[in-house]
Amino acid sequence: MEQLNLITNFLRIKDKNITITDEYDMGTHLELHGHLDYTAPKCPKCKGQMAKYDYQKTSKIPYLETAGYPLLIRLRKRRFKCKECGKMAVAETPLVKKNHQISVAVNQKIAQLLIENQAMQHIAHRLSISTSSVMRKLNEFKFETDWNTLPEVMSWDEYAFKKGKMSFIAQDFDSLNVIAILDGRTQATIRNHFLRYPRKVRNRVKVITMDMFSPYYQLAKQLFPNAKIVLDRFHIVQHLSRAMNRVRIQIMNQFNRKSQEYRALKRYWKLIQQDSRKLSDKRFYRP
Repeated sequence: MEQLNLITNFLRIKDKNITITDEYDMGTHLELHGHLDYTAPKCPKCKGQMAKYDYQKTSKIPYLETAGYPLLIRLRKRRFKCKECGKMAVAETPLVKKNHQISVAVNQKIAQLLIENQAMQHIAHRLSISTSSVMRKLNEFKFETDWNTLPEVMSWDEYAFKKGKMSFIAQDFDSLNVIAILDGRTQATIRNHFLRYPRKVRNRVKVITMDMFSPYYQLAKQLFPNAKIVLDRFHIVQHLSRAMNRVRIQIMNQFNRKSQEYRALKRYWKLIQQDSRKLSDKRFYRP
């Protein structure tokens, strides 16, 4: 299970509600099998309490190439049923848009390759998707930016645009529509782009989510004075986990390597990072 968690972190699958259960090498491609599940939400229709019902038919979600092989995620999504009106709903995840089959990461890669003027058939072959999927993404492109509109909630991130070079991407947090893809992530590049929007338009932005790349914070406050900056929880949890691990190692190294304390801290490191609500005081004895 630890190895599967490392895989999701490596692939930047940030949704903690996704549990990967198996990995398979199919020869021609790689597969990850898992399920999406979380606490039953309120009914979107009557606002009554929903309950967990069953799992939807497995979705086949193309993901970015890994180790030179196409990657397919087979994901079973939890279904919910309202106790009051009987409405059914399916669990949602940032990994893929609602009612879509192609992951957000692959859609972003399609956009990048289209900007590089690569042929649609080449893009489809490279990402193991259909040419019609590439054409649909092309039709979504807004070739003329509307400089009088910005969403109230934006997300900022960086990604590998070209080999060895990181680029900047801004999206509508709610719809996941791409606002800007910039060739570079320097402050000057980002500032020059967003200064093309009038101040009154920038003042309407209320929230910007981003990772812990520090130069973004001050720049966002300058460009969007009314926006609150929300750090990506994935990076916060990652930094906390690393800090706790460093402290554990420091304490562990104070004991003799053959001592029970040393072995316990080394072997049961996951207990320290476990959710306190999942801990148990029940004793277990080894034969």
